[in-house]
Amino acid sequence: MTIELPSIVEEQLQNLAAKQGRDVRALVEEAVRQYLESAAITDLDATQVAETQAALLGELPDISDWKADDA
Repeated sequence: MTIELPSIVEEQLQNLAAKQGRDVRALVEEAVRQYLESAAITDLDATQVAETQAALLGELPDISDWKADDA
């Protein structure tokens, strides 16, 4: 797949890659992946909200674990 970017965006990607010591391709792949994951989370219809909340709830730590850390 080829993505055409404005030259200023390409320049900014190259600068960021140099600062982070990473490959431009890796940065772009990570950015696209994060965007798609974010879009998938926020692109719900109303019927999916409760189901999604229930699924995410299982990923939260137990509240008693949080309280134990505050003690």
